[in-house]
Amino acid sequence: MTRIKPEDMNKLITASEAKTIASTAEADLEEMAVAACINTAANTGATEAVYAKPISAALQTKLKGKGYTITSPNPIARPGDVSVISWKSAE
Repeated sequence: MTRIKPEDMNKLITASEAKTIASTAEADLEEMAVAACINTAANTGATEAVYAKPISAALQTKLKGKGYTITSPNPIARPGDVSVISWKSAE
């Protein structure tokens, strides 16, 4: 997860550095948003979290590898737009 530090936001980086950072930014930000959703729910005693945006296949695989289950709430107009991430059955 390469990011430009807040104190370096006014420094000009090379085009190559900008391209490298941008290439991973979307996936990194998605993972951080999902992690915040899960962690906020866990801190309130919940055993599942509702994430109201599509989750990429790569992140779904990573979540499942960490023991989470991912389902769509029923009924839903467009499957995949909203996900329920659960750790109810985690060991």
